[in-house]
Amino acid sequence: MTVVTPLRYGLNEADGSIGPRLLACDPPGGARVVEVFGDAATADHVAVVVPGNGHHLGNYFTSTEAHSPRSRGQLLLRTMQEVAPESRSAVVVWLGYHSPPEWYNAITNGPAHAGASDLAALTHYLPRAAHLTLVGHSYGSTVAGLALASARAEDYVALGSAGMGAVRRSELGTSTRLWAAYGETDRIRLVPRVRVGRLGLGRGPLELGATRFGTGDIQGHCGYYTEGSESLLNIARIALGRYDEVTTALVSTRRRSSLTTSARPTELEAAA
Repeated sequence: MTVVTPLRYGLNEADGSIGPRLLACDPPGGARVVEVFGDAATADHVAVVVPGNGHHLGNYFTSTEAHSPRSRGQLLLRTMQEVAPESRSAVVVWLGYHSPPEWYNAITNGPAHAGASDLAALTHYLPRAAHLTLVGHSYGSTVAGLALASARAEDYVALGSAGMGAVRRSELGTSTRLWAAYGETDRIRLVPRVRVGRLGLGRGPLELGATRFGTGDIQGHCGYYTEGSESLLNIARIALGRYDEVTTALVSTRRRSSLTTSARPTELEAAA
C-alpha cells in the first residue's frame, strides 16, 4: 500500500502569474493542490469543492476548460456573491488526493480512503465561525462522503455521485445535512452502487437520505456547474444557507436565472 504524506495547511501566496492563494501544494511532480478563492479567514460561508477523476497538480493550473476545478471554483464563488452580495463568501478547491486518472480506474475506493482524512483535517483548519459546505462531484463525492464522519461541515452536496463510500447512514456522521443532484442525462445514475472491501463506491446519497435538488436542463455528467443553471444556483444557495430558496427535483422550475449565462461546457466524461 502506498503511504501518502498528510497535507499541511497554511496560507501561501501563489506566484502572481498563476493566480490566488494556496493552502497546500505538493512539490513539482506531485498530484495534490488546495487553492482558496476569496478570503476564507473572514468568510461567513465557505464552500469546499472536491473534484473527481482526471485532475492533478500537473493539469490544475493549465486547464482552462469550463469543467476544470479552478473554473468551477471561481464560478461558484461569483455565483455565491451574486446571490448574496451582503455575505462574505469564499471557495476552496480541494484537490488534496491522488484522483484516479480515468473513469475506469474509479471502481476502487482506495484513493478516496487515502484522501478522506486530509479533507476532514481541512474542515477543522478553516474558521469555525464560518458555515461550511462540502461539494463533491463524481468520485470527489466518494472522498467527501468518507470524510464526513470526522469532518466539520453543516452541509454536504453530492453531484453525479456513483457512491458515498458508505453503506449505512451512520457511517457518515449525523451532524451534516445531505443534498444530492442527478442530471436527467447523467449516465452515472446507471452505475451499480455496491462496496466489497476496496472495490465499489458504496450506496448513493439518495439511498442514504439526501435531499435531491433541481438541476434544470444541464447536460451530461459534467454540467452541474453550468453558468446560470438551476443546478449551480442551488449549490450556491445551499452553500449560503438559503435553504428555503433551493428548488427540489420534483418541482424544478427549469428556469434560467437572471445571472449572466454562457454556452454549456463540452462534456468530457474522462475528466470529472
